[in-house]
Amino acid sequence: MSSYIEPAPTVSEAWVRTLEHVVAMGGHAINVVSTVTNPLAAEDSQVRSAVDAVLTASERNGVRLQSVDTVAGTIFPGDLYADTGLTYRADLDGEERAKLDASAADLYEAYVEMLPILTTDTANKSGTYFGRMISWPGKTGGGTNQVADRITRLRHSFDTNRAQRNLEDITVGGEAELLEGFAGLQVHAASDRRERGFPCLVHVDLTLYQGRLSMAATYRHQYLVTKAYGNLLGLSRLLAFIAQQSGFQVGELMVNATFADAEQGTYTKRGIGALIAAARTGS
Repeated sequence: MSSYIEPAPTVSEAWVRTLEHVVAMGGHAINVVSTVTNPLAAEDSQVRSAVDAVLTASERNGVRLQSVDTVAGTIFPGDLYADTGLTYRADLDGEERAKLDASAADLYEAYVEMLPILTTDTANKSGTYFGRMISWPGKTGGGTNQVADRITRLRHSFDTNRAQRNLEDITVGGEAELLEGFAGLQVHAASDRRERGFPCLVHVDLTLYQGRLSMAATYRHQYLVTKAYGNLLGLSRLLAFIAQQSGFQVGELMVNATFADAEQGTYTKRGIGALIAAARTGS
């Protein structure tokens, strides 16, 4: 049975509400929809500390788990982005526009240069999400920069005062990246037959409504302890970046986990209960 989690104001609250619900459902659930109404809101330090404590002290199948920031960085590497503090607008002067454009270009260039190193990490052996977004299919440079393409199209909507638009859904076919006229970000190839593991994120969609840019993402398998918090954080940062570069306000973030996993098989029911308690009460 599908589940709609009550929308939450922050990434932290959305994560803990989702975990609580899936635990109450027995540890697994299908089609779980979680919404962050204000993706730019500050995280709850208590919730974040509880997640960090688990991830920095554990391994899975002999592989050390990635931290929240590392997971978030596979979707948007915020530490590589030199934010100018500028937001796109039609009347930006030449110098300001050049600075804003350069900040994005430098991010793309720095990340592409890092890709050969990033993919030597076992966790990134098949590439990273941001790599696929800016250089499809994502293991080397020279591919299609989907993010830059979407920003260009969104700027055109901004310049023409088009504040409401149901942007096209992503096409997940193997040749989708060659098609024009869609605004989803391709992260999953139709030829991929792996049942689990990367890429769990299969769909990212952008929708413009009343001058606000919102994002919807679909995961085929959402690991709620080891990945979900970082995923929410990374998606929020990606949405903020695209909105800043295109001039629109940030709307909401919605994530649909077609299969949500509380990872009780790894951490036990007691362990997950302790994690929720630490997130809620700090104990």
